[in-house]
Amino acid sequence: MNGLLVMGQIDGLSLDSVRDTLADRGLIPISVSQGAANISHGFLTSLSNFFNQVSQQEILHFTRQFQTLFKAGMDMETLLSTMANQTRNKKFSETILKIKTDINSGSSLSRAFAQHPDVFDELYTNMLATGEEAGILDNALEQLCAVMEKEIVLKASIKSATLYPKIVVFVLVGAVFVMMTYVIPKFSSFYATFKAELPLPTQIMITTSYLIRTYWYIVLGSIVALIYALKRWRKTIRGRMVLDNIQWKIPVFGPLAQKVSNARFALLIASLYRAGLPITQGIEITAKTIGNEVFTQDIMMVKNEIEKGHSISSVMRGKKTFSPLLVEATAIGEKTGALDEMYKAIGEHFEKEVQYTLKNLTTLIEPIMLFLVFGMVTVFALAIFLPMWNMSKIVGHH
Repeated sequence: MNGLLVMGQIDGLSLDSVRDTLADRGLIPISVSQGAANISHGFLTSLSNFFNQVSQQEILHFTRQFQTLFKAGMDMETLLSTMANQTRNKKFSETILKIKTDINSGSSLSRAFAQHPDVFDELYTNMLATGEEAGILDNALEQLCAVMEKEIVLKASIKSATLYPKIVVFVLVGAVFVMMTYVIPKFSSFYATFKAELPLPTQIMITTSYLIRTYWYIVLGSIVALIYALKRWRKTIRGRMVLDNIQWKIPVFGPLAQKVSNARFALLIASLYRAGLPITQGIEITAKTIGNEVFTQDIMMVKNEIEKGHSISSVMRGKKTFSPLLVEATAIGEKTGALDEMYKAIGEHFEKEVQYTLKNLTTLIEPIMLFLVFGMVTVFALAIFLPMWNMSKIVGHH
């Protein structure tokens, strides 16, 4: 700015986002640091964001209206102001107004959206950027709506289908808690009057019950710490790889997760390709948003091999993550030059398979649920009634 040194404060999600904002305004950042007074404010903001998140349904509704108003020829400033006023979610409304401010300051549309990764993911901002650069923003918004609609329907179906096993597990945990804190202590007192050696299963059950009742705070703290540690580990690449590998090996749920990943891969690639993104860039974005680390690593490997000159299908053939049907569809799409059409068709096929599996999930997992219930009942029955079978001997000794 004419060689002048400018100092000041500016709000941003991160130091990198602040540097990008300054660059958009024609300033060259020399030093950017977080103010000490703002650290507690940042924590409170993060806490507020956790309880005031923007749902995917809200983003879809916003995108639909955005496309309609943009197609109608409304200027960007009026469009964003209108959207901000109509949005009930305070955080989302503030985000839209910040986007408007950044655009008025000279930022591109996609760059302004990219400043809010907690609301708009990389898939969203990259499709916007492609549509903006190619002059087909309307088409990019339409593709985004199609992708989000499918995602929302899929998530709702999974949530509905897994409700039954969640209820069963919750009831089992509740039953174990009641047995350990109320039933087992009663039998423990009863058996203690006979002063005889109890069977090993009964001893283990009584000791476990005693530990839970006496040191409940340690048990509870350990469970919370374990859940926290698993969540932290889940955020690491190694943790995601291990946990996602385990997920794929679980009966019923593993094959379902693989179908979901293949469906998402095909549909995302098709949408990104139709929005105008180069295939390698589309694959990279898909890898970051697929939601499974095992799949992510294989997709990135495919991208790297494509850049070396290999065909997509030839690289896919060596990986178990990709369905043989997806590999064959890729090969046909490459030969005919209609990869997006093939991916759209195969993605919809996988979607139908996923929906069919979800509708029959209760029937498929019923044996597993019965096994869990039977196992729990057997363990408690042995622990409680084994001493009774020896009761005549115990009474005889007295």
